[in-house]
Amino acid sequence: MVLVHGAMDRGRSFTRMVRILVDAGFECVTYDRRGYESSRLDAPSRNVVLPTITDHAHDLAQLIGDRPTIVFGHSIGGTIALVLAAAGTCPGISALVTYESPLPWLEFWSKSGAYATRPGEMSEHEAEDFAQSFMERMIGPQRWVRLPPTTRARRRSEGPVLVAEMASASHLDPPPDLGAIKVPFVAARGENAPARHVMALDHLAKAVPGCDAVIVPGTDHGIHLRNPAAAVELVKLAWRRSADSQLGAVG
Repeated sequence: MVLVHGAMDRGRSFTRMVRILVDAGFECVTYDRRGYESSRLDAPSRNVVLPTITDHAHDLAQLIGDRPTIVFGHSIGGTIALVLAAAGTCPGISALVTYESPLPWLEFWSKSGAYATRPGEMSEHEAEDFAQSFMERMIGPQRWVRLPPTTRARRRSEGPVLVAEMASASHLDPPPDLGAIKVPFVAARGENAPARHVMALDHLAKAVPGCDAVIVPGTDHGIHLRNPAAAVELVKLAWRRSADSQLGAVG
């Protein structure tokens, strides 16, 4: 299976999930999405074209190929997986799991921050400031200031990539046809998720045929970090649905 990380995250954040999954017999692949950590771009806003949400979906497709693969996408990592699955261009996807994944092309999603911009509208410095505020919301301002200066600078430098993927996700034309997703699909959120994630899960449950909509008790947005066992249960549910569908096809 392939695990796709969210904004400003890293592939290694899935370490605890991977440990449990490997013990359960799964073969796991994690990676740093284009623009992050080991896939970091040097001076991205000046020297290269910034990756869009569609580019990230293409990268995921290249990684999967035609190998039967369960995809677990956390946050915008799940958005990337949804875009790819809806396109129907990656035959290797055998099942899909998303957790609190934004649907920013829909009207109910709060158009704030980078989601409210169009690609290229935000300056490099503004994007760096946005990345810093994003990190401060994730880890808290006190922990942010305790990070080494080199780490803070590296995180800020990821701002243009962060903004590009968020802005491009809001302006997909056409937006993904979620009804075209035909593989077993598990969509989940925490029980105390913000209103827009509540609405997003409700939308996915109605839009994707056969969607299993799951509310995970006692879990916040960082399920892979703080409740990896619950995240693995979502994967196992998708695996069971995939196995059942294959048996049904044979039958």
